[in-house]
Amino acid sequence: MHLLSLWTATIAAAVVFLAGSWERIFRMPHWFADPPRSFALITPQTKHSARFWIPVQLLFLVSFITALATNWLRPAVRPYLLTALVCFLAVTIPTATYFVKEILAFSKMNNDAPRTPELLKRSRQWIKWTTSRNILQLISFILLVWALYNEYH
Repeated sequence: MHLLSLWTATIAAAVVFLAGSWERIFRMPHWFADPPRSFALITPQTKHSARFWIPVQLLFLVSFITALATNWLRPAVRPYLLTALVCFLAVTIPTATYFVKEILAFSKMNNDAPRTPELLKRSRQWIKWTTSRNILQLISFILLVWALYNEYH
């Protein structure tokens, strides 16, 4: 059970990282190309994104908690899992408290709203911090791969 849960968590982490990176590279540049006009692209994708991201994040969370519980007594694996947990929390907490709130605010913004320096700063900041989320997702994935590697060697 400990290996299955570790494999499941690793695969789920890979999906989270790859999907998040794909969105960051291919979708988000369009969303922020010409604020606030380009924010109109966010709204149609919000429901589709929620239908994808909520189950994927739940799968990762459940599989990760299961991997942590079933591998807790394995000293070769536990440090990697605990560090991956820190990375996961460093992504999840800001997502819940900042990123979701901001993207919803951007999506509800009137297309004719003024393109103020403050709005442009918020847009650049959102993209910059999203990139840091992708980096933390990659680190979580790598840590889980290392945990698997250490379990087999």
